[in-house]
Amino acid sequence: MQHMASSRSKSRTDRWERGFAALSRFRARRGHCCPSHHYMEGDFKLGVWVYKQRNRKSLLSTKHKQRLDAIGFVWDRQDQLWEQAFTSLLKFKRREGHCCPSRHHVEGNFNLGSWVSTQRSLKNLLPLERKRRLDAIGFVWNRNDDRWERGFTALLKFKRREGHCRVPVLHSEGNYKLGRWVSVQRGCRRDMSAERKARLNKIAFVWNAASGITGLDEK
Repeated sequence: MQHMASSRSKSRTDRWERGFAALSRFRARRGHCCPSHHYMEGDFKLGVWVYKQRNRKSLLSTKHKQRLDAIGFVWDRQDQLWEQAFTSLLKFKRREGHCCPSRHHVEGNFNLGSWVSTQRSLKNLLPLERKRRLDAIGFVWNRNDDRWERGFTALLKFKRREGHCRVPVLHSEGNYKLGRWVSVQRGCRRDMSAERKARLNKIAFVWNAASGITGLDEK
């Protein structure tokens, strides 16, 4: 009987170690510990294993809990959903260069635009740690700032391709009306913040369409 009990204990330990190793590989590759519930790491049901660790938290040994904490294990389901959304935003930023998806943008099968809007509306209620993480990747809290950043990013894309900022008034960058945005910036110059003007001047923005005068040309 003692031998059988010892064998069962060893088997449970082996299964736990296999799960921990799978989660460690997942984290090294994805940067977080939040696989979806049905996620498979090879032939191992990692999503189910993670779910079980959460449900059995009070029964886990201190050593196991410490090892999970050390790799950033997320114990709360709501925290997991937030982490998955944050990861989607990081993916979007790496590709697009900013944190301003349109309101209805879907990243994969996740409604990222809606999540971003929710974070803005909950700004005063978010934990400080989450606000700091969002700030660290350039999250735009103000919707009007969001619109400006999208325009500026589209202009940067145009300049990298064309080599200048002389955007035709009817030009669209993808589905973004960049020519119109550029015209609005010229018209709003007097009321524009010094920070925005400096950023535009740095990329040789053309303030006068007729003369072609850029910020770099001004004295």
